[in-house]
Amino acid sequence: LKEGGVQACFHYVPLHSAPAGERFGSFHGKDVYTTEVSERLVRLPLYYGMSVADRARVIEVVRAYFGR
Repeated sequence: LKEGGVQACFHYVPLHSAPAGERFGSFHGKDVYTTEVSERLVRLPLYYGMSVADRARVIEVVRAYFGR
């Protein structure tokens, strides 16, 4: 994505793994999916007021990444 000029972040931390979550919260049951899936999430640059051309560029780069 970076090579295509799209900045994507991948720093999602599940609430139960965050410092406040570890201190004040608890996880009920087994963590079957949350942590594993959180390691594969990507935040794309999509926001209110983004131009149609910029949205199209993000979509184009993501599709190219997946070969579509």
